[in-house]
Amino acid sequence: MEVEEIEGRVKELEDAKTKLINEIKKNYGRIRYKKYEEKALEPFLKETENVKIGPVRKKLRRLEFKIATQAFTPQIERQLVKEVKKVEEELKELRAIEKARRKKKLVAQDIVECEERILEIEEELKGMRSELKDLYGQLKTTKSGKKHGVVFGEKPDDMVSMEDIVVIEDTRKKKDE
Repeated sequence: MEVEEIEGRVKELEDAKTKLINEIKKNYGRIRYKKYEEKALEPFLKETENVKIGPVRKKLRRLEFKIATQAFTPQIERQLVKEVKKVEEELKELRAIEKARRKKKLVAQDIVECEERILEIEEELKGMRSELKDLYGQLKTTKSGKKHGVVFGEKPDDMVSMEDIVVIEDTRKKKDE
């Protein structure tokens, strides 16, 4: 490879490496933010960990089903409707707890995804670094060789190969005979 080709490839790899390092920094920032978010949710979730939302939902469904499928006197039906409204209000209050629990799961999932992406990027960077190391070695060798007049991988026109010398000798012998 020529010096220009090697330098071009080195520049490409360095640019890609810089982009990946910036992406890692972004992911670490995101992880830090998500951990703060998780810490902020912790006290509320700790305080409400014994609150069960499922039974309230079942109660609401059971009441709605009862009203829809059975015939009641107007007075009993009004009473059941009031009870449904009361249970709906209770469920509305519990939605904040449910939302916080869901958010905690999503935050934990985001943290895991960021950590996995960082590991992927680090693997890519390892490959790039080894390739860069090889290219820098080639570049150093090539520049040093050019400085000392050594040419790699090609034969200059002003030199004669051994094959050409042998052919010249053969033609001289034929002329003598």
